Amino acid sequence: MNVRRVVSLNLSSLQPMEYSGNTIYTGIFKSPVIGPVTVRTLAIDGDSQADLVNHGGVDKAVYFYPQEHYAYWAGILGVKELSAGALGENFTTIGILENEAFIGDRWKLGTAIFEITQPRSPCYKLAQKFHRADLVSKFLEADKPGFYASVVEEGIVEEGDELTLVSRASERISVRDVFRLAAHFDFAPDLRLAIVRSERIPDFWRRKVLARGGDSLMSSARQTESR
Repeated sequence: MNVRRVVSLNLSSLQPMEYSGNTIYTGIFKSPVIGPVTVRTLAIDGDSQADLVNHGGVDKAVYFYPQEHYAYWAGILGVKELSAGALGENFTTIGILENEAFIGDRWKLGTAIFEITQPRSPCYKLAQKFHRADLVSKFLEADKPGFYASVVEEGIVEEGDELTLVSRASERISVRDVFRLAAHFDFAPDLRLAIVRSERIPDFWRRKVLARGGDSLMSSARQTESR
């Protein structure tokens, strides 16, 4: 049986970062914490989010990232290993990858319930953290984005808690489906159209998927909107 659980819970206060000659503040420097924490609708107690346009909010309250991808990123970055939270995630997980994380599925973790909402779009702060200007493009190429979730029910979570599926969305569109078709020119017209038509998927991702689909997909989407 595939056990899905959180192997590390990671939080951060706002910390300064130098970027283009300026000092900015970021919550990307996350590190593991021990013991239970309270998850609320917009964030986890003790965690900070600086850029509330691109991070946080109801649909991006918490960020999950699979530990299975860590060896890949260690290789890309030329290091022996990465510590939990290195990708800026709140929850480092095992047992659930992006192709198994479906938009709208609800999972229980501790006493909280989360709904998977979207992939993570790579941010320049990740590149700046590792001093790798090419890291955003590497992130797009890798198809390993992790996923954001909303908090359906607030609760208490701690390291080691198992992820239990509560309910499945009727549309079976995975986080990997959305990210792959937003970042690449894979044909998949039926899947593209399903993503564009899905009201569960944020407009940001639907627009990206539509833009990659070519004129025929745009025509189909316009016909749908005009009905």
